[in-house]
Amino acid sequence: MITIICCFFFNHFETVMSTILNGSSYYLVIVGRSDNPIYELEYCSKSSEKNSDNRYLSQFIAHSSLDLIDEYLSSPTNNNMYLKTVDKFNEFMVNAFVCATSTIKFLLLHDVNKIDEASFRSFFVEIYELYTKYCLNPFYEHHTPIKSPVFDKKILTLAKKYLP
Repeated sequence: MITIICCFFFNHFETVMSTILNGSSYYLVIVGRSDNPIYELEYCSKSSEKNSDNRYLSQFIAHSSLDLIDEYLSSPTNNNMYLKTVDKFNEFMVNAFVCATSTIKFLLLHDVNKIDEASFRSFFVEIYELYTKYCLNPFYEHHTPIKSPVFDKKILTLAKKYLP
């Protein structure tokens, strides 16, 4: 029992130390009408390395928060597109933004303790505008994965600009 607890705290300590040394990690996903991922991005603010160990965990946490987003959207008093923090899992938090028709959802999973809501909101608004412009392309089939290097580059520029 003690070894399990010690292993848990040691693993948690390693995670915290890697976050301090490498910066904050982010996982952005744009989710389509059928809850399918349209676009995914893993970003770390201070390191150029991607941590692929947490990729499946990030996907799981982000997609499990979709039910909570649906609950927020079904509330008659909610008319906001930016839903702020909708879910928490250990040290990870999920912020969400939905398009006007609520068919496309933008989720940002992060491990930042003190978040600046204004910068997250601006980040989501600019990504929404970028996605809307991309959808106006007559060659893009809606609700299919986005595989554009130009789109990737613009999203990374926005991430560097707004995410601490």
